[in-house]
Amino acid sequence: MEEAASFAGKVAILTTGGTIASTYDQSSGSVHAALDANVLLAGLPTACLPPVEGRSILTRNSYALSFDDALTIVEAIEETRSRDDIAGVVVTHGTDTLEETAFLAGLLLEPGKPVVFTGAQASADEPDRDGPRNLADAIRVAGTGAASGLGVLVVFDGDILTARDATKRHSSRRHAFTAASGPIGTVDRSVVRITQRPTPFARFCEARLAGPVDLVTLTLGGDDRILKLCAEAGARGIVLAATGRGNATPNIVALISQLSARGVPVLVTSRSPEGRVEPIYGQGGGADLERAGAIFAGDLNGPKARLLLALILGQSTIGNIAALVHSIANSCIEEKVW
Repeated sequence: MEEAASFAGKVAILTTGGTIASTYDQSSGSVHAALDANVLLAGLPTACLPPVEGRSILTRNSYALSFDDALTIVEAIEETRSRDDIAGVVVTHGTDTLEETAFLAGLLLEPGKPVVFTGAQASADEPDRDGPRNLADAIRVAGTGAASGLGVLVVFDGDILTARDATKRHSSRRHAFTAASGPIGTVDRSVVRITQRPTPFARFCEARLAGPVDLVTLTLGGDDRILKLCAEAGARGIVLAATGRGNATPNIVALISQLSARGVPVLVTSRSPEGRVEPIYGQGGGADLERAGAIFAGDLNGPKARLLLALILGQSTIGNIAALVHSIANSCIEEKVW
């Protein structure tokens, strides 16, 4: 176990909006992002923190972010992290799509100085707001050398998670983010402890997302109409949130075969919150999907698989899509630090 006893230097906080920067607006009767970096930093505790600086990149709730916005955030991280006087970077982000932007950053940024995403479940004007603690914990992680080389991280409610595995599991509770692999560390009473280290995987060279890539969830009694509409509307790729281990129906398998023949890649994930997809079943199941040309995306969830496919399609030289997907889908946390 690696326990951080000191800080490596200054931490830069890049704010993008989200609940952590939101307040209630009387005129509209709704909550929305409004606070900039200076306001968020003013609410931090002063003890057990490295030196910090802040910059506002966006002031937007994350459900309204676009691909271009996500790439803007990644570009700002890389630019800031390249400075000699910065030891790590924290990004405050709305929790609705935090896992997607963090995952994208992890696909593009080489491991090195820590990059940590965090946010809040309660707006900044609520008496039991969780933003200040989450932000302080994220700063502590980003400021310690123990977090170097781990790739992009998510810090939330005391847990340290990899961006690859972090997922928002609850819409409102403070302990919103979990990972099937568990946390790789914790922040407890201001002390950062790293207990596991993720295995590395290759990053992408070009920060470009191609679309549209559509995500379609399969359900009981469903048919292929939505998939046909996606194809007719010009989808460059499709991700199936299939049932169970990655299963569909015979009519969907037939359509996937047609799409594959036309060069439209189809990734298979599970609508289940945990577990890997595998091509096991026939009669429209995963074994038939694989024979039809679908690519199985391991334990990646649908939104992350969609981003991965959009990034692959955005590269100048695409290469073997299945091999690229499998390299990310099969990366894992296996090294324990005791």
